[in-house]
Amino acid sequence: MTVSAVAERVEEAPAAKLELTSTAALLFGANAAQYVIIGVTGVILARGLGPDGRGIYGLINESALVMAAFPGAALELAGIYLIGKRRYSLQTVFSNTLSWGLALAALCLLLIPVVLLTGQTVFGMSSVEISVALLGASMITVGDGSREYLLPLNRPLAYTGLTLIPPIIRFGGVVLVVLTVGLSVDRVAVIWLISLAALLCFTIATMTRHVSFRPSVNWKAMRAQVSFGSRSHFGWILQALNHRLDVFMIAAMLGTGGVGHYLVGVNLAELTWWVPLALGTVLFPKASAMDSKSNFEMSATACRRTLVVTLLAGLALLAIAPTAIPLVYGGQFVPSVTVFLILLPSGLFYTIHKVLGSSLSAHGMPQATLYAGLVSLPLTVGLNVLMIPRWGITGAAIASDIAYAVNAAVILVLFVRASRLPLPQILLFNGSDFRVARENLKTKVLDRLRKNDGRNEEDL
Repeated sequence: MTVSAVAERVEEAPAAKLELTSTAALLFGANAAQYVIIGVTGVILARGLGPDGRGIYGLINESALVMAAFPGAALELAGIYLIGKRRYSLQTVFSNTLSWGLALAALCLLLIPVVLLTGQTVFGMSSVEISVALLGASMITVGDGSREYLLPLNRPLAYTGLTLIPPIIRFGGVVLVVLTVGLSVDRVAVIWLISLAALLCFTIATMTRHVSFRPSVNWKAMRAQVSFGSRSHFGWILQALNHRLDVFMIAAMLGTGGVGHYLVGVNLAELTWWVPLALGTVLFPKASAMDSKSNFEMSATACRRTLVVTLLAGLALLAIAPTAIPLVYGGQFVPSVTVFLILLPSGLFYTIHKVLGSSLSAHGMPQATLYAGLVSLPLTVGLNVLMIPRWGITGAAIASDIAYAVNAAVILVLFVRASRLPLPQILLFNGSDFRVARENLKTKVLDRLRKNDGRNEEDL
């Protein structure tokens, strides 16, 4: 190792101090609050815009996420890994990430006049709607890449607080529009842009407390980030296509109305993804600062326990959602029920993918998701081409479930090979897990009783 690289090893990674369970619970709570707000907003939009309008708005949103994320190179994830291994300082990797994000944002902005002048339309979106997606992508590119560094800084409250800003603004804006001038896709799109701009401003204000918000490039660190990040990012691209390509294929084959019906079912089924998403998000920076054996054992424990939580969440949704969908969204969204029911098991597959994939990335194997995507994505495309013309959005949901299962199987095989842990230790809830759950519950009950006794004594 060179002198300059050694000199970077001066910071102890704060991520090592992240408390996995409580931080994941915090992220889950924020996601739950976010979904309640988004869900209410979605109901208003679905009833006010109908399936076609809801589909166009969904396409704008999804397109922006795709345009922001696909060229991102995952430099922020690589930076988190390198900070955890204490190879480079936060400022070094952050400045590299910021430089890349600003370059991509500038590219998105330069494409807007080209789209407007050519009058390009894609998947039922007008040139103006595509331009809105590009403008949103420019803000997402800079903001998301910066915000990810809050977790390795051990700032989970700031990280979760920022995630609530866009849905709150969108809800308030939609309600205001409904009460004044009435809903339209254009007005909702403007509200969406305002929420992204607000999030970007708050993210910059938060991060400037920890780093200098200036773009610069350290080429040695950049090479290390690109080496790690490219392996992770190509895998992420395949996973993103695996998760969202069906939306665009439905738009091409069935139109925006099909997208509107499909997204309602998908969004409800993906409620079961919240726990593994929160856990995997926290696990990666923490595991990056751990040795391999500790990482694998912690991740296996987290996986088998999360599978139980995901299963219970799925059963709870199964009891509620089939009746709630037509009641809340309206009778025209009855086809969404079938999509929801088919995709409900996807949370179990996503748990394996997210938790074990995060562990493998922290072990220095970010290419694990790439291998899984290389197997599952062709399956996604082939099954959708075969099934959507025959069975519509039901066929798309079946294709997605099969692809998710294959994806999870590949990640599981790679994790077993790397960790040498037996399958039951990774997948099956055991006696020690039950004892831990019982002790945690007992501790919480006793704490609650002590607090109540303390209040009673104060009252006396």
